[in-house]
Amino acid sequence: MDYIDPAQYPDTTRKGYLLKDLCKNFIQVLSESGAVATGKAMHFSSDFICSGNMQLFQNLCWDYAYDHIGTASPRIFYYLRRRFAELNEKQVKMNLDQFCRNPEVQEGIMEVTLILQMCPNKSRVKFPTVPQETLGNENWLRGVLRTTDKASVKKVYNQSTDQEQMLHGMNECIFAISEGALEKALFWTRWLITEDAEIRKQLGSGLSTQERGPLTSKQRTHVGYYIINVLVELYKEFVLTFNLRAHEEIDALVQIYRDTATSQKHKNDIITMIIQMLIDMPRQKVPACPSLVSDPATLQRILQNSKQFFDEILRLPPLSKPLPTKVSGLKAKKVKDKTKQSELEDRLAAIDAATMNFLKL
Repeated sequence: MDYIDPAQYPDTTRKGYLLKDLCKNFIQVLSESGAVATGKAMHFSSDFICSGNMQLFQNLCWDYAYDHIGTASPRIFYYLRRRFAELNEKQVKMNLDQFCRNPEVQEGIMEVTLILQMCPNKSRVKFPTVPQETLGNENWLRGVLRTTDKASVKKVYNQSTDQEQMLHGMNECIFAISEGALEKALFWTRWLITEDAEIRKQLGSGLSTQERGPLTSKQRTHVGYYIINVLVELYKEFVLTFNLRAHEEIDALVQIYRDTATSQKHKNDIITMIIQMLIDMPRQKVPACPSLVSDPATLQRILQNSKQFFDEILRLPPLSKPLPTKVSGLKAKKVKDKTKQSELEDRLAAIDAATMNFLKL
């Protein structure tokens, strides 16, 4: 990246990077390995913190965990929640210079960066699409039901406050999980969320009137809280049946879901990850989440260099104004490939043009 004078350009970090460029390069280097990539990741991390942008650093770390790690290492979400809570508590008690020079803060920031970089990668699973004709269609729903009421659903479903779609949708979801059918399970959760949104638009209230969400949330009756509660009950069943051992990981995901700061996109990711875990873990030889760090000795050795990366940035003058905590346009736009139909149409159009030119001769 090019160095830029912070005094001449807005949104420039203390080291002299354009903020958007720093974000893009930080995300890129997290997915790389080797000594050079490690050094770059630590350098970029120290620039974020010394530029007073702890919030943006945390947002990027969370986004990377959702988009590139997921169920490859579910413990990362437990770790990030705990570590960021510790760092935020220290930040409140110190000014920026004290915070950046604190050895515990320096090692904590670098530990987050290095662990993210060391985690195995796994592509993010997307929710399947829900056809519009399935929404508000009782005949369609009755025609596709395949299973009976499930114990985990009956423990959460409340007939006096919840509509029948919630009962049937999660019964089908749990049945799909027992079959190992990820896409079907995700379809039913997506269908419930979409159905809830459509009814909320039309009537002002969704599928349920029961407040399952936190008191500070404006959407305490959102169907997502019902889905999460049912999945937790299913996990409890699987603990007894398959001896699953992911208590801290599941609890962390549930608490993050219930956090009002979590976006709906990430809430959907959490539902997806819990379903993936409930499908995959019972089929594993050891039904537990993998350890977060495979080589603790190497990690500790690298962390000893944390101070020099911060010192490099702290020698520079501080910024005169705070940087934005949100940066848009970080993900490259996907260029859609031409479909066979459009390619055929283009070829036919070219033939027509050639024919017309021939007839004009």
